[in-house]
Amino acid sequence: MTMMFSEGIFTADYRDGCVYLGGKKYPAGYFVLQFLNQYYVNDTAARIAVFCDGATYNIRRQLRCGYLNIGEYEKIGRNTLESLKALPWLRPFDTLDVDAMRRQVTELFTEENGERICEYFRSRGEIGAIDQNEVCVGTASRRCDLTHIGKIEALLSEVNAVLAFFDTLSDDMTDALKKLRAFISRLDEAERLDEQHLLPIALEVFGSAPFPLTEEYVGLKKNKRSAEATVARRLRFDRYYSFILTDFFEGLHHGHYPRRCPVCKDYFLMQSARRTMYCSGMSPYEVRGKRLTCRSYAAYIHRKELAEGDPVTDIYNRRCSVIRAECSRGTISPEFADAAKALALEHKHRAQSDHEYAITQYEADMERDKLYHDAEH
Repeated sequence: MTMMFSEGIFTADYRDGCVYLGGKKYPAGYFVLQFLNQYYVNDTAARIAVFCDGATYNIRRQLRCGYLNIGEYEKIGRNTLESLKALPWLRPFDTLDVDAMRRQVTELFTEENGERICEYFRSRGEIGAIDQNEVCVGTASRRCDLTHIGKIEALLSEVNAVLAFFDTLSDDMTDALKKLRAFISRLDEAERLDEQHLLPIALEVFGSAPFPLTEEYVGLKKNKRSAEATVARRLRFDRYYSFILTDFFEGLHHGHYPRRCPVCKDYFLMQSARRTMYCSGMSPYEVRGKRLTCRSYAAYIHRKELAEGDPVTDIYNRRCSVIRAECSRGTISPEFADAAKALALEHKHRAQSDHEYAITQYEADMERDKLYHDAEH
């Protein structure tokens, strides 16, 4: 995926709880998870941030005021190239054409371009100082080469876009990490882990500060075999913070939110109504020489997830207990009891994979009268 900094850093399509980026499809919230897990790996964030220093802000200030230190300008180019070495380690930067970005930065931050910008500022100053008599008679326009001015303004637009991105990148990453961790630490405050109960916490943590992005609607096929396209939102981001927060809130809207596994300490993405504590990955611990999954290791040390901590399983277990009790009393036949339990299991599996069903219809479908009616028919 190629890019121009002035056109936005990322372009991503969002539809039906998924994000399409770099030609691939991911669940919304996926890149929040990648950010949380990759932040400290190989000192990724630190390597990126170390070259995003105050000099970047200083050059931006100079350009706004109409002058330029060419030596500092060239140094910013070298620092940016150093940041680009670590940038692909953090998803979704690995989807970008980093080689093209390097070429662009190398071509922008040269002594020659620095001289061109300085000459532009000098000529603008001279034109601005023209006497009003000359302006009124129309001779001032002869000093303006609009073609040349257009080229320099395009150069400045691209330079400013690069500087703005790298000037804010370190703060964006630090701010996003702090707030995402604060949100995750407050998950247990929610009565239920759905949008209705999690959104107030998210809004309190992140606030309502606006962030820049460009939006349009496009047609998008669900997969390569689809014959027809449906509406999707295409978003362009010129700041990393804009992208990561959009991915977070899009995920939250569809029941996707990050949690941290207390065993391996990695973050994982929840996509159901379950109150899952442990990820499905391998734990860092061994038992009798064998690696166990985090969930198995938690059970081994007597920290197994309880049904009461999982509303989907809890409702299922209580309904099956009632079915067994009625069967033993002869209220219902063993054949009908088996049919009711089989239907209850279908509802449970659907609720575990379909967040919307879990929070809207699952409990009603598991009511005794409704379940028995459906099992009978």
